[in-house]
Amino acid sequence: MEAQQRVCPWWLGYTFINPLRKYQHNPDEILAQHIKPGMQVLDYGCAMGYFSLHMARMVEETGKVHCVDIQTKMLKNLERRARKAGYSNIVSSMLVGENYEPQKLEKQIDFALLFAVVHEVPDQQQLFNEIYTMLKPGGKVLFAEPPGHVKPGEFEVSIAKALHTGLTISDEKPALKKLTVILTK
Repeated sequence: MEAQQRVCPWWLGYTFINPLRKYQHNPDEILAQHIKPGMQVLDYGCAMGYFSLHMARMVEETGKVHCVDIQTKMLKNLERRARKAGYSNIVSSMLVGENYEPQKLEKQIDFALLFAVVHEVPDQQQLFNEIYTMLKPGGKVLFAEPPGHVKPGEFEVSIAKALHTGLTISDEKPALKKLTVILTK
């Protein structure tokens, strides 16, 4: 049986885009080793785009950042921020239940970010199945959960679901130390 869905309220998204957050979650330190110009990347549970805009800078004009969330208000703020930063042509937002269609991205994603979101998803197995489908062979997933919200045992259960899809645990060491793993297809 899946855990009850715990969804972050949309208004809390403003705290996630606070510039001081970089002292705890520096996007360059966390993502730069994984993202290169021209890549197609996925930010699942993007909220207002804290990581999304950094990812857009990293993939440059020849890449694409596919941003997925379940809350319209989060995506509207992401779209506004992407326009302001000049990344409207790079950032694509998708709302679960409306225009999020993983099959249209089959074998197109080079890198997927699942940052502090999997514990909020009611059907984690379905999520990992979708991620697996979207990843290119050799594609990577950075999967991280917040230690204050997720217990190590819960994280291990989620990893088991990811492995069930065919993903494997990489030998790569993620920049974050706790409840973080790099998975590969």
